[in-house]
Amino acid sequence: MAENKKNPAILVKIDDIDPEMGLVLSMRKPFSFFFPDDDVVVGVSEVAVDVSMTRGEDDIFAAGVVAGTVHLQCSRCLAEFDQRVEATVEAPFFPKSHDITAGEEELEEDEGDLNIYEGDTLDIFPVLHDQLFLALPIKPLCREDCKGLCPKCGADLNVTTCGCPAEKGESRLAVLQKLKDKL
Repeated sequence: MAENKKNPAILVKIDDIDPEMGLVLSMRKPFSFFFPDDDVVVGVSEVAVDVSMTRGEDDIFAAGVVAGTVHLQCSRCLAEFDQRVEATVEAPFFPKSHDITAGEEELEEDEGDLNIYEGDTLDIFPVLHDQLFLALPIKPLCREDCKGLCPKCGADLNVTTCGCPAEKGESRLAVLQKLKDKL
């Protein structure tokens, strides 16, 4: 296994994967290894990678878990919090020369969910990066029942109640409400 310092990579030599026993990758990497130029993803802990690789005739299958803790900001109340993210890795790798399409039009290397390797090494980094990225919440919440901020005064409704009057409805429909009241 080797790493490329310019472009992040976790290279695995095919010959290191025993056809009967496989290969177990167990490592810890800083979050910055997976997200080097990302201001949005701030890692609190190292990323734990625990992946088993098995080998068929030419095909390779990786299965395991990638996990770590990230520092996020709640999308409702803007409070900062730490959250563990964990993703299951299940990825087949095919040699470039392998007939993956079985008679269909040939697919380009970057099409679909195909992981193509060429030569005697494969790079598992893109799979680990993608799974870790997909495990990040789209709408991070500090807690499931977060009440958010008051839209008028900005008070954190998880901490305090504000004296702002509750809105009676959507202002865009106020004209229609007045018309309905006249009828």
